[in-house]
Amino acid sequence: MSFDQTRDILDHAREFHRRLIRFYMELRHLAENETTMRLIDELINHEKLLESQLSDYEESVSDNTLDTFFKYMAATTDQAFVNYPVPEKVSTDYVIQTTRHFDESLSRFYESMAKKALSVQVREMLENLQHLEQREQLVLSKLMLSLQEA
Repeated sequence: MSFDQTRDILDHAREFHRRLIRFYMELRHLAENETTMRLIDELINHEKLLESQLSDYEESVSDNTLDTFFKYMAATTDQAFVNYPVPEKVSTDYVIQTTRHFDESLSRFYESMAKKALSVQVREMLENLQHLEQREQLVLSKLMLSLQEA
């Protein structure tokens, strides 16, 4: 996928969350216990929320910013999904490792695109999204700890 405009980057990020929802739904059938299944359910709900927040965020950004073109393209997040190993039975540890893998992938994507942004507004928007992703990683870490302790 090529990113011509900022709008394309946000579309790609929303698709990333939708793809992750589908991935987690597949993992749900492989969960080895109830705790793992609850964790996956929480992650599915969390990804739906993030997708929705991205749509809301896009509505709050000016058309000028969304229509800003990029001179250079960055790698997509698609590689994060390619050949990602899935065991026959999915443990809580696997789900945690997987979540970190995909969160880091999206965070690196935002960082890479922010570095390529020629517009200060676009760079700040992408840096804000990267910081949001990092905060979400902390929220998820707390959630995972609470589920493991239960």
